[in-house]
Formats: sequence, structure tokens, C-alpha cells
Amino acid sequence: MNEHLIIPENIKEILNNVENISLSLAELPLQEHPKLTQFQRSIRVLDIDAKSEQQFISFRYKQILKDKETGEEINISLPSPEWVIYKDTWSYLRDSSNNPVELPLAEPTEEVRTDKVKIQSYKYMLWLLKNNKTGFTELLASYLDEFVKDHKDQLDKLS
Repeated sequence: MNEHLIIPENIKEILNNVENISLSLAELPLQEHPKLTQFQRSIRVLDIDAKSEQQFISFRYKQILKDKETGEEINISLPSPEWVIYKDTWSYLRDSSNNPVELPLAEPTEEVRTDKVKIQSYKYMLWLLKNNKTGFTELLASYLDEFVKDHKDQLDKLS
């Protein structure tokens, strides 16, 4: 395609990296499977379907297992519970260290004096990306952590 150009090495490297990039959107590490400890486990995000007017985002993904010794990908079908963020899904506002922001209650009780700041997930994700507060992969990793906590039992099943 660019044979008519004299391409410097640094540009060749970029072109090669672009040409050889994985077509999945992201691959994020997971804790090893409790029954398949000989494998490294990850989530490979294949597609994202975002509907801005409906404030809805759906992730299509699959669990990936790789042999710890050889790095070979093992083709075992593992459960993939639905990963969806709806208009009414809430997240916690995070600080620069990705920790939930916690503030004092307007009317504290003896048992509770602070609470985490809730925010609508879809709009928060959009704001983070549009304002360069996080990278795409970091954003996915943050939401994946919450998804895994909520669906650990399903993700750890073998069929």
C-alpha cells in the first residue's frame, strides 16, 4: 500500500504494530479458575454495543484459559453471564487512585457517618472517556472488577 514512500524505521514499526494488533477490544486478567489452576484466565472483550439515547451498554466477551507453562490457549467453553450496564445502573465516583469517594453524611447516625458517592454508570463512563480521565482499557478493567465481584459464582462454573 505504501510502497511508493520511503518509510523511516519508527514509522514502519507503528505500521507493523497497527497491522498486527489483536482484533479483540481488550483482554483483561482474571483470578485463576478455582478448578483449573494450571491455566491463566482472562476476559477477552469482543464487542461493545452502546446505545447513547437509551444509555445502555452491553459487552460481549469470553473467558480465555492459557496454559501457564506453554502459553497455549485452551478451547474450553466457560460461562459468560450477561455483562450489561443499564440506564439505571449505578457506580461509585472514584478518586485518582480508583478508590470510591466517601463523604460525610448530612445527617450522620451513631452507626453510619459516611457513605460512597453514587453516580449513574453510563454517563460516568462517558464523562471519564470524553474528559481524558481514564483510558479505554483502564475503564473496562474498573467495570470488569465490579462485574466479576457480582458474577463470580457464575464465572467459576465449568458448564
